[in-house]
Amino acid sequence: MGTKPTLAYPRFALVVTVMMRETATGAAVLAKLANISLSGCYLETPRQLPQSARVQVVLQTSDIHARLWGIVQRHDANGLGIRFTNGTTVADWKRLERLITELQAAISPKCAAVADSR
Repeated sequence: MGTKPTLAYPRFALVVTVMMRETATGAAVLAKLANISLSGCYLETPRQLPQSARVQVVLQTSDIHARLWGIVQRHDANGLGIRFTNGTTVADWKRLERLITELQAAISPKCAAVADSR
């Protein structure tokens, strides 16, 4: 009997290009962010890194600029699952929290409208 793992934090689809910097080599690559949560993100990239590799993800949209540290939690043929450990600064982490709050707020009214129509 298998059970699906439960996510501690909901993930939100957000497709933007981010910069990922490998801590070990300093190499920077562009990657496509596919989803994000307070606990981490999934980056679509051909770049393969081993599990536990430390990386910095630089997220920049029209509304936010945040530098986040993370660890490669998993990798597959399409990209990397990154678990966030902290922001470069407390302000960076607060910006991530604000982004997640905004993504949640954008979805919640839609869910409520669907529930109300039943």
